[in-house]
Amino acid sequence: MKPLIMTVVLVASFGFFFYNIYNLTRLLRLGKKEDNRFDQIGERLKRVFIYVFGQRRLWQNYTFAGIEHFMIFWGFIIISIGTFEIFVSGLFFPESGFKLIPGIGHDYYEYALDITQALVILALCMGVTNRLTFGKRREVNGPDAVVVLGLIFGLVMTAFLYTGARIALGGAPAEFLPVSSLFAGLFSTMSATGQVFWREFFWWFHVLILLGFLNYLPYSKHSHVFTAALNVFFQNLNPRGALPKIDFEDIPEDIDHFGAGKIEDFSWKDLMDSYTCTECGRCTDNCPAWNTEKVLSPRDIVVKLRHYVSSEGKDIADGKIAAGEGAELASTEWITPDELWACTTCNACVEQCPLFIDQMGKIVEMRRFLTLEGRLTGPATRTLQKLQTHGNPWGFDGADRASWISEMDGVRVLGKDLESAEPVDVVYWMGCFGAFDPRGQQVSQAVVDLLLKAGVDFAVMGPSETCSGDPARRLGEEALYQELAGQNIETMNDLKVKKILTNCPHCFNTIKNEYPQFGGEYEVVHHTDFLLDLVKQGKITPQGEISEKITYHDSCYIGRYNKIYDSPREILKSISGIDLVEMKRSKRNSFCCGAGGGKVWAEEEAPRVNWNRFEEAEEMNPDTLATACYFCNTMFEDAAKFKGKSEDIKVKDVAEILRDSVNKTD
Repeated sequence: MKPLIMTVVLVASFGFFFYNIYNLTRLLRLGKKEDNRFDQIGERLKRVFIYVFGQRRLWQNYTFAGIEHFMIFWGFIIISIGTFEIFVSGLFFPESGFKLIPGIGHDYYEYALDITQALVILALCMGVTNRLTFGKRREVNGPDAVVVLGLIFGLVMTAFLYTGARIALGGAPAEFLPVSSLFAGLFSTMSATGQVFWREFFWWFHVLILLGFLNYLPYSKHSHVFTAALNVFFQNLNPRGALPKIDFEDIPEDIDHFGAGKIEDFSWKDLMDSYTCTECGRCTDNCPAWNTEKVLSPRDIVVKLRHYVSSEGKDIADGKIAAGEGAELASTEWITPDELWACTTCNACVEQCPLFIDQMGKIVEMRRFLTLEGRLTGPATRTLQKLQTHGNPWGFDGADRASWISEMDGVRVLGKDLESAEPVDVVYWMGCFGAFDPRGQQVSQAVVDLLLKAGVDFAVMGPSETCSGDPARRLGEEALYQELAGQNIETMNDLKVKKILTNCPHCFNTIKNEYPQFGGEYEVVHHTDFLLDLVKQGKITPQGEISEKITYHDSCYIGRYNKIYDSPREILKSISGIDLVEMKRSKRNSFCCGAGGGKVWAEEEAPRVNWNRFEEAEEMNPDTLATACYFCNTMFEDAAKFKGKSEDIKVKDVAEILRDSVNKTD
């Protein structure tokens, strides 16, 4: 009778489970196809082992939670083997038990399993502690988490009680089950009939919890149990700083908009991301917008996408409405425009996610939808207009792009006559800030001074250079971006440019990682890498002592996006007298200045992101806050003025500090 009942239970449970999985796959198939998720198989498998089985990202910055999850993850895998034994034993071998491993080896396995189950209980206690203390800021105390912790606890406790009853009946070796033996005492005074009853009771209870858990998971945030390994495997392996290209030259006839506005505009991987999210809140905890009281929460973006797909997608999958007829995601009902425009594209959310969910990519795709539908408002629209008419965000005459630098001796300005332009070793890309902004010009002049002193054969493009297009692309104006990028690529190819030096991280990232999408293949070097090489080669020598305490701020676009962390620090360390101190949030954990994603040209509500970061720098009591980015320099000088600290804390580019030392004679 028992096998018959269990057969009915199993068929019903697994039938319901596979029905839920089928519905999930139907929803994922509503997303767009992608062509580049099965390349580099070896690298993808390696990352699964490192980040799924090794749990590497879970340990970073959140050690307590990482240890807890590591113990539960591996404990669950080991316990699953024990659960299989419990299931087969109770169903077919209730007296003797079923053993996967023969002989004494099984006794040692049971010992390891017993200890592992105890460690899982410890991990669950850590989980509760984490949610009440460390994780409270990340708002991880929803009912879903409580249910899952309770189910795992029930699974382990019923295993202990079932095994304890078996020990009392003489069916399991007490000497190899130190923890379960403690529970055996509960049954030692009972009759054999009572012991058998409780053994059977806890066996059924254990199996039913397991089957209930299995069918609860697809409806909870813990559906990542099924999708995590796949999500890590299918992560984006393209350069992190490269947004996907819209091919305007090959547009299907049925396309009437661009970007992501509805379900069918997102890729299947975007939809899988939403069902993989564990709602741990690490992305939001590190988001500069959320940390300065803005409405954006990267976690909420992904969670809202999941709820949107579950709601709208079901009707499409069931044929109740046609694709394209559902509600828009970027709307007041789901995700508001204010949430999307609060993003600085700093990439901290993607950097922190243990499962490589691309929160920022979804935000940019929805921005594209809004902008290309004509729904962008405010100062950003004027910025885009000036980019289109003048090739720079301020609307200055492009003919004046190199007016100040052309007056310097020894500087060649290309682009006046493309046909007669002689090739040079390096083209110094000044960018819009270096060309037009007075403070940016000072930074560019420091770079040029060092290049001249080192005898580098370089030139600037002058009037032939236009904006790299980064602001347009991050604001969602893909068509304008491609126009600007195409113009620059055509010019540089005509000039036979091979190597580009730039000190703007946004230009650096765009030219290095995004121009190849349009045939712009160049060697692109950030000025901190280039200047460090000159120092190491002895072509420039820091000789003057600078007796200052300096803290360095990692720009998002050369740091998290392009992993340039050491060069700026090595330059500063090469200068005698500098006391280099690190802010709490540095390198991959650096906090944004607030300028990226086109935000430098928008009016931000208080409290501002740059204030937050500047206050962190203030805590180090530095003489100088060093940067390697025009944008960061501008934002921190504004913050210093607002805080009344302009005289106390100087904001300088690494190149300016190096130039001061190189030129110092006493």
